[in-house]
Amino acid sequence: MAKTLRTDESVVINRPLPEVFEYFTDPGHALEWGTNISEYKMLSGAPDEVGSVASLDARVAGAKVHATEEITAYEKNKRIGFASRESKIGYTRELDFESDGDGATKVTFRQDGEEGSGLFKFADAIAQKLYARDVRGNLENAKEILESSDS
Repeated sequence: MAKTLRTDESVVINRPLPEVFEYFTDPGHALEWGTNISEYKMLSGAPDEVGSVASLDARVAGAKVHATEEITAYEKNKRIGFASRESKIGYTRELDFESDGDGATKVTFRQDGEEGSGLFKFADAIAQKLYARDVRGNLENAKEILESSDS
């Protein structure tokens, strides 16, 4: 198996778990919280169905990346998983959700990307650090949006 580059970031959002889960798993919100995402749309199926496919355009370490990804796991109010199908960078990604029991929700973003998969072959470690910074910023952005909402 090829070596992988792991991105693992978490944030605690002071909103109830069902609200946070719904926000993160609604494709209509992807462009709001994902500041490096310029397009995200479902190509087949529904956002809560394993096997559904979505298309996305994003910036990863400054490079434009187009990908299609499949939903590989879906457990309401617990987790959603994805795997790249067509992409310059092979990856799996998962968002896990956990209530703290006091009305806040911990969101953990984990992604494993294939090292040396073509796009950043000679600068994987640098690209991974830049991507982790984007992920951290996206999670903080979602926190700000959700904590400032009146819902």
